[in-house]
Amino acid sequence: MADFDRSEVEESFRNYVMTGLVYEDWEAWANLFTDDATYTDHYYGRFTGPQEITRFLEGTMGFAPHVYTVLVWYVIDGNRIVYKAINRADNPEPGAAPIDFPSFQIIEYAGDGKWRSEEDIWTVREMVAFSKEYSRALKAFPQTLEEKLSRKDWGPWVEWARPEPGHVAKPSWLTRDGFTPISSIAEFDFGVRTH
Repeated sequence: MADFDRSEVEESFRNYVMTGLVYEDWEAWANLFTDDATYTDHYYGRFTGPQEITRFLEGTMGFAPHVYTVLVWYVIDGNRIVYKAINRADNPEPGAAPIDFPSFQIIEYAGDGKWRSEEDIWTVREMVAFSKEYSRALKAFPQTLEEKLSRKDWGPWVEWARPEPGHVAKPSWLTRDGFTPISSIAEFDFGVRTH
């Protein structure tokens, strides 16, 4: 397949980042993928099409409402984009630095504002250390759900990849009737486990 115009790929990527990573409308974000798109997370498995991608993202992000995603850098190579993100939680301890772990993503553009695939790469050990540090801080400084949804530090990196001042996070799972977060890999009854 021939490469799409770089300006189209970048404009579509900006929409992808703002819809999902910044405004956390995971259903609208999943609908930016083609019907046969594959989303591969090396820990959780492979998910196909917008419906499975929505269930995966809302389920896992709903279990971790304190986590938001900050774009650090991205590289466009034809129809492919590689980007680094920081999975971040605002520290429950007042004035303390955010708690983070990195991830890398590879996405493939399909045209018409849609994506054909995403591959997420992160290290389980770093995620476990992140979770332990956050849990220790939360135990010492308990928070309400509203406080966990704070998104205070978008970093100094990609200037356009952040919400407008005063934005209040309202992830798509927050108002979904009957929503049940996914707390462990054993709870997945969809997608394909890859390990």
